[in-house]
Amino acid sequence: MRKYNQQYLKVRNKGQILKLLIDKGPMSRAAIAKELGVVRSTVSENVNELIEINYIIEGKKVSGNIGKRPTLIYFNKNLFYFIAVVISPNGIGIALSNLLGEIKYEGFIEYPENFTAKNILNYTIKRIRQVLSENEIDFSSIAFISLGSPETFSKKTGKIRWAPYIKDWVGIDLKSFFEHEFKVNVIIKDHVKLETLGEQWKSFNNIQNMIYLVITKGIGAGVVIDGKIREGYNGYLGEIAFLPLAETIDYDEIVNRDKNLGYFESQCDIIKIRSIVDDYLKQKQININTSDFKVIGKLYKTNSEVKELINNKIIKTMSLGIAAMIIVLDPELVVINGEIVELSDDFLEILKQEVYKLIPFKRTIVFSKLLKKSGLYGAIKNGLNWIEENIVNNPELFFKNIKNRNFLASNF
Repeated sequence: MRKYNQQYLKVRNKGQILKLLIDKGPMSRAAIAKELGVVRSTVSENVNELIEINYIIEGKKVSGNIGKRPTLIYFNKNLFYFIAVVISPNGIGIALSNLLGEIKYEGFIEYPENFTAKNILNYTIKRIRQVLSENEIDFSSIAFISLGSPETFSKKTGKIRWAPYIKDWVGIDLKSFFEHEFKVNVIIKDHVKLETLGEQWKSFNNIQNMIYLVITKGIGAGVVIDGKIREGYNGYLGEIAFLPLAETIDYDEIVNRDKNLGYFESQCDIIKIRSIVDDYLKQKQININTSDFKVIGKLYKTNSEVKELINNKIIKTMSLGIAAMIIVLDPELVVINGEIVELSDDFLEILKQEVYKLIPFKRTIVFSKLLKKSGLYGAIKNGLNWIEENIVNNPELFFKNIKNRNFLASNF
């Protein structure tokens, strides 16, 4: 029992040393010992062993003329890299990051509307390999992939459950697919939850309770409660798309409709907005291609009839869904992202006033600061959380399993 306790304490101490260096940056052995409340000889022994296996690096002595100059110890942030990949309804974000989240490459590529799930996956795989080649990174240096799913998947089965616009996503197990393709660990959340995580991390890290709403081809929401992203029993928390809400509700339609497309999102996502604008343009015999939602955003700003049409047919329904979430979850903040931001601050201001009519208390409602980068930053943050969790538990086993391509418990 004593041997087990000593071994456990040694593993824990090494994990705490690495966590400290990750969180606070380079430190001396003496500073580490003071911070952890451990005798310096124990720290020195653990540090020397971690240096020997290249998990940490010994730097130069700190400059100074008085007394013995301490040597700083660094976490080896470039021992491995990881890939962040987010497949969203309108594009693919890819980033290459070291173990401290420093980005070596990031990019976002839109894919054609007629792409199937197979097309998108093949394109994603090809682009990942191109990114590694262009940055001269061998795949043996990749520790894992932090992945964002384009659609909601079941935590129990791992398979995508709903897909309103590219239906052949349904039934695909993306985690298993990418693990089989690249032979590395894959951690996964749906893209909306990663966008929520990214927005909180980079834009609102002082906010503990937040709703993140993305209005694109479909509508989804992420929920932060007490500083943590919440997922629910099966991972479906935030599926605002299925709220039975509209300015005028047809109960029979709600019951009998295809459940791949939620009733609420069918009333006010960008596909609905586009159809309303297209009908107007056809009636006016105006030939404008609205496949790019930026065109609709421009029309909203310059054409008073289009603006009035969208305001009258969309905003009231949209405000019902937002008000419902605010009343139930009582957030400090609501952040809205997706192509809907193309409609400008004028649209946001009118939407806010409609929401305020429906709720007994005001809450701050803003557009996203990160826009298309929110999901990618969320995937990076999710990866950093996973690294820290596994390193603290057993750093040597963590890196050994990565080198040997053994899959770790990765449902983070």
